[in-house]
Amino acid sequence: MIAALLLAAALSPPRPPRARPAPATVPSAPAAPLSDEEVRRKAEAWLGVIDRAIGYEQWKALGPRAAEVLEPILSDPSELPTRRAIAMDGLAAAAPDRAAAFAGRMARDEKEPVVLRVAAVHAAGVVLSPARASAELKPVLQGTHAGLRGEAAEVLAGKGACSAVREQAAREGPVRPSSWRRAISRCAE
Repeated sequence: MIAALLLAAALSPPRPPRARPAPATVPSAPAAPLSDEEVRRKAEAWLGVIDRAIGYEQWKALGPRAAEVLEPILSDPSELPTRRAIAMDGLAAAAPDRAAAFAGRMARDEKEPVVLRVAAVHAAGVVLSPARASAELKPVLQGTHAGLRGEAAEVLAGKGACSAVREQAAREGPVRPSSWRRAISRCAE
């Protein structure tokens, strides 16, 4: 049992702090619009945060102008993988249309760092339609990295692609990351 848990932990991809959509809240008074320099300064500062997640709503408040800071970092293989993953999370919230151009491609690219691919899988779940997410993430669901397959399963289950999740789950061995259990549970609902 302990060996199985250790194996599952070893196969699970690392998870950086991730911006997630916030639950619906009571609308507050609109904030004053940010200048281009304020958007740049905030985005660059948030890219350096490693001890907590920057909230989805915070990134979203920066708006599409944040893409001018985030896209170059996301596209630069010399940047730290965690910084690129945070840029993916931020882009998905601040400029979903622009994130859609990156998410599927980066999730499938086995040359990219796993932490970035995990962020891209989750971004695809946020910014892509169910049909497009299914098409973009099925190769990840059937890919070589077990933990990443589980992350893709969880996202695809949320997009209604349960038949693909069930088919891949049948091919997986008995030791699966917890993301598989969540995906299978979600498909059973």
